[in-house]
Amino acid sequence: MKNEANRQLEKGEFFKNSATFLKEFEPIYVEYLSSLCLSYDSAISKDEAKAIALSIYQNLFKCDININGVREDLLIKMRQDGVMIGFLISRSMFYLIENYIDFTKKRGIAPQVELLISCISRFINIIEGEVSTKLSASIGEFDVQFNQLPVVSHTIIETFQQIKDEGKRVQFLNLYQGVPISCSADIIAIEGESVTFKTERLQEIAMKLDGQAFIIKDDHFSKHIKADSVYSNFITNTVTLNNFIYLLNMPALQRESVRVHPNIVATVYLHQFGGCETSGRLYDLSMHGLGVLSSQNNGIFLGAKVFVSFDLSTAQEESADKIEVEAEVINIIQYKDSYRYCMRIFPDIQTSEKIVHYINQREKEIIQNLEDELKEYII
Repeated sequence: MKNEANRQLEKGEFFKNSATFLKEFEPIYVEYLSSLCLSYDSAISKDEAKAIALSIYQNLFKCDININGVREDLLIKMRQDGVMIGFLISRSMFYLIENYIDFTKKRGIAPQVELLISCISRFINIIEGEVSTKLSASIGEFDVQFNQLPVVSHTIIETFQQIKDEGKRVQFLNLYQGVPISCSADIIAIEGESVTFKTERLQEIAMKLDGQAFIIKDDHFSKHIKADSVYSNFITNTVTLNNFIYLLNMPALQRESVRVHPNIVATVYLHQFGGCETSGRLYDLSMHGLGVLSSQNNGIFLGAKVFVSFDLSTAQEESADKIEVEAEVINIIQYKDSYRYCMRIFPDIQTSEKIVHYINQREKEIIQNLEDELKEYII
């Protein structure tokens, strides 16, 4: 009891002296950890990831009993073991410590790093502990309840029939070179496992080029749906789909802003602390992040802070804008002979304006390319 009391006194002292930092840093931490969660568990939605991150941050300085309760909730929500959860939290805590030290330096405040690390260590140790009896029991109860759920008789096709009978519509979403193409559609006919929709031509050509169609969840469908595009009629503006399956999530909906693919070969340089440099090709770009394809990995790791530089221009512009921006690696996708580094960027106002200008121009080009593709089918 004495040790626990002492720990709470230490937590209270740190919280009192660092209240301003903790309040200001909360949304930054939530955004950072939710991005990590999404990169490791694609089944989690952005809202769920943010709720997890907020729960961790708000319970970091609470007593052990409360932290144990948070841990059990995390294991259920993240569907991961304690070690993986601890790994993700550890990365986010390094980020917290780094920002805390920067904050104290800028404000001229004496840092209480040892107290902060003590609180964090205790939190992580509890999170990484064995699954409690209470959690095991709750999971067992969940399994029983799940097995007793009534079998849902309505298939996807039957639900489409219901939507058609009610005169309702579905909402399609496709990405074309990173640009979202979305519109509503009417159900025209249902034959066996195939469904014919009437939609706009731009949506239809996006489906045809992709070979797939995606339907956003709504009041009738609790999950997003993917289907194969099997036939398009650009005279009647109809498309026939089949092989409908549910999706756990739709990454395109989780994007904060449009992420375009460049039509130029832009060499990107990733400058790491310590003098190491990695070069690659710009894969995509948004207001909040960018992707780089590279055959190199000079010690780049998840969570690494890098300085990014590259020249950016559209096909219609002769001059190029020099982009220099701080970034953080939030995901690394390894292919057979290369890597894709996914980074969150932190541009200043001037750099943001350059990126916005490029994205707007590139988005117009991509839509025009899609319209040009459409002309090939309607002439």
